[in-house]
Amino acid sequence: MALDDGALVVPGAGHIYFDRTGTATRPTDPYDPGPLLEEVGNTTRESPLTINQEGGERTTLPTWQNSAAREAVSPITHQFAFTLLQWDESTYELYYGQSTMDGDYYNVSKGTPVPVEGCMYIRIDDGSAFADFWIPRASMLRVDNVELDPENLSGYPVGATVLGASELDYLFQIGAKRAGTGS
Repeated sequence: MALDDGALVVPGAGHIYFDRTGTATRPTDPYDPGPLLEEVGNTTRESPLTINQEGGERTTLPTWQNSAAREAVSPITHQFAFTLLQWDESTYELYYGQSTMDGDYYNVSKGTPVPVEGCMYIRIDDGSAFADFWIPRASMLRVDNVELDPENLSGYPVGATVLGASELDYLFQIGAKRAGTGS
């Protein structure tokens, strides 16, 4: 593999879009992803996006004759985590799960929270270039506690767990860094 300094990414800004209907398709214009993919709102700059994985433990399987005959890898789950900063109905639903509004108040369910499913598009801007992620199916819900720090913006940490779609042979797509046309 050749060295390519142009393929390095400094994530200067980013935009996270979510379609609650789950019917959007990967955008053809990354700067105008279409009417179904709505930006989730302001997210924290301190830790704007983390891509986590669970599983993937590697185990060497022996035979009587070969101490390392094969390797088995446990199933892997992926999660895109970020913190929503806007205190509004959309944020509350993504953090607490599906429920209803009662005037200015969001009704947090008594029972087990119901995640919000949909599809996601994430664009990471590096100057005039960008890289992106397309997640055709994800389940969004809280991943950590809300902290109220008087010296920082307070937000709601959520995670979008990547779910498989039976009709697709991939979980999500990652776009190469390329020149952008928007700003």
